[in-house]
Amino acid sequence: MRRATFKQEVIEILRIKRPTILLKEKRKSILDQIPEVKPLPLATGALIFGGVSILGMAIGATIGTYVFFGAITLAGLIAISESNKYIKYIITKSNKLVDLIIFGLTMYATVLLGVTITASLTFAGLGYTLVYAPWLRSKNK
Repeated sequence: MRRATFKQEVIEILRIKRPTILLKEKRKSILDQIPEVKPLPLATGALIFGGVSILGMAIGATIGTYVFFGAITLAGLIAISESNKYIKYIITKSNKLVDLIIFGLTMYATVLLGVTITASLTFAGLGYTLVYAPWLRSKNK
């Protein structure tokens, strides 16, 4: 009677300690497929913010009021973050986390507080996202 033998391919697989053929391919996560986002440069953000400010002031008194109160809110946010080292550290180390918090507060204001607060927070969030946060991050690098 003849002895059973393996095929040559099976012998090669058995000699390899970790057969790569038998390992399943790793799935790519959805998070790995998201492209990197390059932030706006500080000059571009300041130009956009300045343009929105001037346009808001030129359109009418109501929108000018929103821009004014938004600028006051932004100035308050900057004053708080400049005077508190922990908040300043969070802003410099966070990757747009504070932007998302401001956006969430804007949505909350939209639902509960009315258009004046919403417009002011939106304008303050624009100023923070386009000008202050990139300036602070570039200053600390």
